[in-house]
Amino acid sequence: MSPPTSVGGEVEKLLFLRGLDAHTLNLSALPAERRRHLVQISRRLTPQALERREANRRHPILLTLLALSAVDVLDSVVQLFDQALSSSESRARIKLRDELAERAKLSEDRLALLDEILPVLGPVRTFRAHEDRPDRT
Repeated sequence: MSPPTSVGGEVEKLLFLRGLDAHTLNLSALPAERRRHLVQISRRLTPQALERREANRRHPILLTLLALSAVDVLDSVVQLFDQALSSSESRARIKLRDELAERAKLSEDRLALLDEILPVLGPVRTFRAHEDRPDRT
């Protein structure tokens, strides 16, 4: 499982990107190939090289990277949450199994004690449904 600091870091990234409204960017008007190309460019360029580009070339790259980052970070947060939930469920399942095993052992111990006590008490009386008095067996 991921440490809580990585979960917190991913949530902070998500909040930052949401503060920039990155999750509301709709790049569906751009063809998928163009979006892939812009993302590749954004990953290759240093911040200084990106800053030197003309605004009409720089802005589409930044917007595409921002939108992609919002999706990627959200996916990461969901995956981390799923891992944490699975881990908690697994720990709970193990704890339940151990509790049930302990309960079964206690029941076995009680039955063993009862097996020791009953012969000392003598014959057991049972009632039959059609009789009013107990029958000695």
